[in-house]
Amino acid sequence: MNAAVKRLDVICIGRVAVDLYAQQIGSRLEDVASFAKYLGGSSGNVAFGTAIQGLKSAMLARVGDEHNGRFLRETLNRAGVDTEYLITDKSRLTALVMLGIKDQETFPLIFYRDNCADMALNA
Repeated sequence: MNAAVKRLDVICIGRVAVDLYAQQIGSRLEDVASFAKYLGGSSGNVAFGTAIQGLKSAMLARVGDEHNGRFLRETLNRAGVDTEYLITDKSRLTALVMLGIKDQETFPLIFYRDNCADMALNA
């Protein structure tokens, strides 16, 4: 086998976004005063989680060429995720989600994904 071929346990393809979680638990999103920023998106979370568990994971997606895109790339890199296939899109923004925690069963959220970078992933 070619020595240059990468050995990966997991390749995650799809959504990676910035999640902004409300810091005022129990509040309506309308009443929230501050948020904390986290890596989000189902595929992004799987890539991150498998990497910190010791698997060799890679992320195949798109992020914007802006602060949020750099935040996601740096967060994945720090966790050990291979981001060689995380494409920087110069014409679209990174997806963003605002989330609240109202109670144990209610998690209001707003997706900002109109024409975002990860929606432009193609083969």
